[in-house]
Amino acid sequence: MIKTKEFVHYTGFDSKEKRTLEEQINEFIKDKELIDIKYQITEDENFAGHCALVIYKDGDK
Repeated sequence: MIKTKEFVHYTGFDSKEKRTLEEQINEFIKDKELIDIKYQITEDENFAGHCALVIYKDGDK
């Protein structure tokens, strides 16, 4: 079955304490078949938001 999952990481005040977007995605897709990743970045004067939509195949269906 094809599924999607969204991941978010904000850079700014406390971003060093949180896992990066790449770390989150790599941990998630270990046992899944990756189809595609769509990225989006939003910015303002205090932070940048990095979002990723992971499209993957999970299971045999």
